[in-house]
Amino acid sequence: MYLNDRQWYSVQRESFVKDQVHIRNAEAAQLARALARQTGKTISEVVLAALRQYRPQPHPPEHGNRIGLWRQLLHRDRTRLTQTEVAIESFYNENTGLPE
Repeated sequence: MYLNDRQWYSVQRESFVKDQVHIRNAEAAQLARALARQTGKTISEVVLAALRQYRPQPHPPEHGNRIGLWRQLLHRDRTRLTQTEVAIESFYNENTGLPE
């Protein structure tokens, strides 16, 4: 089977990997290459394994008082979001009545 230039280009384009990651840090690239050589894996496999290990595991839900747990979480979030109110009068000069 012979391919003309257009068909060959189409086959080549489909064989490229769409998502690529470039390691710009020299130390990270060197470590990835060294680990790939030591383990006999590809650099992609080494990086993927490292990323999977780095990803934090979700915390298992605590059995028992789930309502209490939700209340604690809501209270914690509410205290982070609420700010103390400032009286509007504090923005104005007492003597002149103009904004400071």
